Amino acid sequence: MQTPPSISFRHMDSSAAIESEVMRRIEDLEKAYPRIISCNVVIDAPQKKHVTGREFQVSVKVQVPGPDIHATEHLGRSTATEDVNLAIHRAFDAVTRILREQGRRMGHVEMKQHPETGHGEVDRLFEGEGYGFIVAEDGNEYYFQRDGLVSGNWDDLKVGTRVRFKAMEGEKGPFAVAVSPI
Repeated sequence: MQTPPSISFRHMDSSAAIESEVMRRIEDLEKAYPRIISCNVVIDAPQKKHVTGREFQVSVKVQVPGPDIHATEHLGRSTATEDVNLAIHRAFDAVTRILREQGRRMGHVEMKQHPETGHGEVDRLFEGEGYGFIVAEDGNEYYFQRDGLVSGNWDDLKVGTRVRFKAMEGEKGPFAVAVSPI
């Protein structure tokens, strides 16, 4: 995002919990739509508390290349609630739907994210079982298998051999594919 997000409160006190929830939702939008320029959120509670609850209105304005996206969610007295998170959730869901639709209309193509290339060295090698572990330059450890070796010979690998690999995340933790000795 080119401009830091703006969160405003009207007719109510600001809350760190609400701000952190809004920031989490903004981060989710940024992950899905990296071309967001700015995001402004206004949380309004125009009425005092009634017997049936409090009214909330959440407006989200997202500036992107092309037309800006704007969504407002209002919870009236018939649906009033003490939980402003419901209004936040609905407003951000509306923005997400609009961004998806706009992306389809503009021929938005989502780019596949390729795993990053890492460098490290073989830390442990279980030659008979056909697997080992690589310690990357950043200190993280990656599991790899004989099948993940794309160049070189498995029998030539030794503890301390420098390698290049693609880092992946699996159910049991990080692992390396496309391993090749340097």
